[in-house]
Amino acid sequence: MKTLKKIFAVLLLISMPLAALAAPVDGGMLEIDYMSSAPGSDFDIFTFVSSVINWLFYALLVMALIMLLLVGYHYIATGGKDPTKVADNMKKLGFILLGIAIALLAKGLIYATCIIVSGSGDLCKFW
Repeated sequence: MKTLKKIFAVLLLISMPLAALAAPVDGGMLEIDYMSSAPGSDFDIFTFVSSVINWLFYALLVMALIMLLLVGYHYIATGGKDPTKVADNMKKLGFILLGIAIALLAKGLIYATCIIVSGSGDLCKFW
């Protein structure tokens, strides 16, 4: 039985290249457009850059939300009694809000620059 399996495996391996050389039924050459169906053939650098920008922007917003929650928790945990901790929390809150403002401004400037360069908003799909 083992020798039969070995013979079958060898015959299968030998017949594989022959099957690849088989001609089509109509006798003509088989034409395949490899690039239209290849993975990544529809790659567009502008779409890639915009998706990276969007991921970074939304990751920053999520981090800012987490930081806002942490600062709020620290503010509540101190009870507003220690003036140095309250001032420190207010300073952190100011930095978080400044970071959000800078991120929104950067996103808006990217969009505005795209509109100015392209002449219309059709290519600018950063939102």
